[in-house]
Amino acid sequence: MVSKRSCWRHVLCVVGGGLLGGACASAPPLAPPSVPSALEAPASMGPALRWFARGTQNYTCTARPDGGGAEWKLTAPEAALTASPEPNSPEVATHGAGPSWVAKDGSRFIGNAAAAQRAPSPEANSIPWLLVPKNEGDATGTLGGMEYVQRIDTHGGQAPATGCDAASVGTLLKVPYTATYIFYRAR
Repeated sequence: MVSKRSCWRHVLCVVGGGLLGGACASAPPLAPPSVPSALEAPASMGPALRWFARGTQNYTCTARPDGGGAEWKLTAPEAALTASPEPNSPEVATHGAGPSWVAKDGSRFIGNAAAAQRAPSPEANSIPWLLVPKNEGDATGTLGGMEYVQRIDTHGGQAPATGCDAASVGTLLKVPYTATYIFYRAR
C-alpha cells in the first residue's frame, strides 16, 4: 500500500514539475487503470497524470435537422480539475470545449473528439468513458508531450431523456458530473 505522503510527493513531482527536487526520482509511477480494451492507450504510451474533474456537461436544446422535434446536444464541458479527489483540493487545470484541457502553467491539450473511442459508463445516467487522442498541444509544461487522455470513473453528466421540445429550443442545461482524467505520453 502506498502512503499518503508518497502519493502527495508524486502529485507534487508531476504537477509541480519537480517541486521536491531529488525526491521526485523516487515517486511511484502511475499504473494504467483497468478499462475496456477499446479504451486502452497504445502500449508505447504510459500514464503520466491523473486528475479529478468536478463540473458540468452543458447541453443546448436543439431542433432536429429532419424536423422531427428537438434533442439535447452537448455544447461543452465546464470543469475544474484537481490532483486529488478531496473536495477542497486546489485547482490544477480546467476542462472545456474542444475538448480542451489547460493546466495552471498555461500548457494545453486539445483532443480529437472525432477520433475518440467510447465505452458506456458502468454507472447508469453517466457519460461514457473515453480515450481521446491529441489533436494539438504543447511540447512543454505540465501537459507537454501528452498524446492521449482517458475519461473514466464518470458519475452523472448525462443529458435527460425529457425536457427538450420545440418550445424549449435554445435552452441551456448544465448537468453536474465528476470524472477521472488520465493523460498519457510516450514511454
